[in-house]
Amino acid sequence: MKLYTDRFILTPGPTEIPHCVRMALTRETTNPDLDPEFLEEYNKVRSMLRDLLGARGASIYVMVGEAILGLEAAIANLVKPGYRVLVIANGVFGEGFADIVKAYHGIPILVGASDDEWRRSIEVSAIDRELERNKDVSIVTLVHCDTPSAILNDLSSVAKVVKEHGALLIVDAVSSIGGVPVEFSKNEVDVLIGGSQKVLNAPAGLTIVAISEAAWEAINRINYSGLYLNLRMWRESLDTHGVFPYTMSDVLVYALEEALKTLFNEGLDSVYRRHLMARRASWGALEALGLTPFPASIDNSSPTVTAFLTPSGISDRELRDYLWRKYGVMLAGSWGRLQGRVIRVGHMGVQASRTHLLIAYTALAKALRDFGCGVSVSRVVDAIEDVFD
Repeated sequence: MKLYTDRFILTPGPTEIPHCVRMALTRETTNPDLDPEFLEEYNKVRSMLRDLLGARGASIYVMVGEAILGLEAAIANLVKPGYRVLVIANGVFGEGFADIVKAYHGIPILVGASDDEWRRSIEVSAIDRELERNKDVSIVTLVHCDTPSAILNDLSSVAKVVKEHGALLIVDAVSSIGGVPVEFSKNEVDVLIGGSQKVLNAPAGLTIVAISEAAWEAINRINYSGLYLNLRMWRESLDTHGVFPYTMSDVLVYALEEALKTLFNEGLDSVYRRHLMARRASWGALEALGLTPFPASIDNSSPTVTAFLTPSGISDRELRDYLWRKYGVMLAGSWGRLQGRVIRVGHMGVQASRTHLLIAYTALAKALRDFGCGVSVSRVVDAIEDVFD
């Protein structure tokens, strides 16, 4: 018997899309290449993103394409064949930066790639040692929140040591923007990449890119000759002439605008506190269920997603499929070396709430009970309620 009338997407992206954002998708469409009012609205979105990212003086672009477009564009525009790039690899996506570097014939140097290092934030001393050994490294890549393991790296500490060595810093903040402060200018980040389908609760399909002046100097020196990924085209076409380098998706921009409005209407301080509460409640629920978080400690865990080890004797696929079919709750597995070992609960944006966490963890408790585990649903409820009381 099906025990639900509504289904709940509690994955770490794509995430649930709130009603107000869905309604923005139904707005009357236009020709975004020619409509001056759309350009004004697009620039308004850029201004809101500048405030959200703390990106004073940076170039901000919203590009059509899933966030990996921005990750590849950053490497394509800053890496020439033979360039050595320090890749902070303490996670699936962190390690994945090395593949993009190699695709552009750069040479990745990995740090933090051991199994033990995947369960904690990167040690800044390890970055310092590698940069001291490899003085020709001019670019460092970092994933702020590595969602497959729920690890949150300390952006400000990493940025500090990178700047001490005079390198450029590329940051994948796809799963942290809107849930964790990033402070682009304060941390002297050079290229930061975000996406629409994570904490911002908008549909997939938009990449957010912020670029520093130091990065622009390097981009101009590299002189990347590609087209769709060419960041110089955006500066020359959009910033100089007010013309998009290629056709935008107007409805996706409207949806992103509405999503950003909800953040600012709540207030960023409230948003960030709510995500920290969600992390505490999620870890409390795991303790009540007798489940083991994947990160070594809560301080290493992201406020936007929680990862835990798959219960012994139950496959992650079997448990997640059962949750979806019987209770209408979708949780996520993981990728790479963590596939089958880890299950994840997304508490991003609107999902970082008492209601969503109660739905996620009571359904999980009931499913575990159905599988013969001796768990208490009421203990899970109490653990979450205690945080949001």
